[in-house]
Amino acid sequence: MELQLSVGTAKIDITPPFALPLAGFASRENRKFETIDSRLYVRTFYFQQHTADGSKLQALLVSADILFWSEELTDQLRRRIERQWGIAVDAIILHATHTHSGPSISMRTVGLGDPDLDYLIFLEQAVIQSVDQAVADAEPVSIQMGKGVSRISVNRRKWVGNQMMLAPNADGLTDPELRVYVFTTSAGKKKGVLTHYACHPTLSDRNSVSSEFCGYAMERLESRHDPLTVCAYIQGCCGDIDPVRPEVVESNQDVISIVGQRFADDVDAILSGELERLEPTILAGRRSIAGLPFAGIPAQARFEITKLTIADGLTFIAMNGEMVVEYGLFLKSRSPGLIPLAYSNGMIGYITTAIQLQEGGYEPIESVTYFGLPGPFDPAVEAEVKNQLMAIIDEQT
Repeated sequence: MELQLSVGTAKIDITPPFALPLAGFASRENRKFETIDSRLYVRTFYFQQHTADGSKLQALLVSADILFWSEELTDQLRRRIERQWGIAVDAIILHATHTHSGPSISMRTVGLGDPDLDYLIFLEQAVIQSVDQAVADAEPVSIQMGKGVSRISVNRRKWVGNQMMLAPNADGLTDPELRVYVFTTSAGKKKGVLTHYACHPTLSDRNSVSSEFCGYAMERLESRHDPLTVCAYIQGCCGDIDPVRPEVVESNQDVISIVGQRFADDVDAILSGELERLEPTILAGRRSIAGLPFAGIPAQARFEITKLTIADGLTFIAMNGEMVVEYGLFLKSRSPGLIPLAYSNGMIGYITTAIQLQEGGYEPIESVTYFGLPGPFDPAVEAEVKNQLMAIIDEQT
């Protein structure tokens, strides 16, 4: 019996209705934002399947224009969604595009903007509304996938003298692969488009609300296609990857539109080409939790991985860390059907490699203060993370 997948989508505005501090840059000094350059959204994809015995399988992917989710709000939302719709916690991914120009969500960050409790309530209500709409919107779809490249990213770790600095490194490791997943109804309508890439949305440090290049690109794509098509950006392992800045611009917002347009064009080039059909598998969600040790301190961080299998060639591996690009490439090397997602279901800080910990620099050492961590991670973390990733991807679903 051929498996049938149904998908429902929703897009809800989560732009703050009042001024509050933004997350992402300490230079804003916790001041309330001054303007709104672009709207923020939560885009929700609901997956549903009926098995031969009549049971219903469900899964959920939520992509929000925020820096990252807090563990507290993530746990609260997943429990509420499970109670209300019966979607298992292990089959829910709350993902962030990682824009550095959205409201602060986490209470654990230091110097990156204090969360506003009223906004957290507003955001929770918006997510619940989006799930409600997506569940009601479910209908049978086919799945197509396309691959290409985008050259908008650059490694940002560079030796300057004897110091590892935050600076564009054209010779550094990146992941230029761009993947696009299209969900199409029997009537030929694009129900939703998922765009996967790895690049920090850090083009603007203005004290202004912005969905950054990824949000700009998604809105361009939505305007080019059916207005009811939901196009969501899902962020890869971009902990040490920045966007390439255009050389001649008039303002930060112009930078965002230039890079966003380039990225949207890269996505459209894939969509206009030949796409590969993917066959649905049995919907399955798995979750693993492990402790990651800090260096010289008897403490551990709670590392969570969620594996969500949608189709043969479409399995999300979502992690609650700011993962450097090496981890995304590691996962892809194990199977071309794995989709690495960082910034999902909470945040425990930068997860770097053992070599990067030795090198020092912002991601492994200097960021510790901003995440409120007791110290840098132990070099053994790299091996532990890879062991946990291998364990969950090898687990039969």
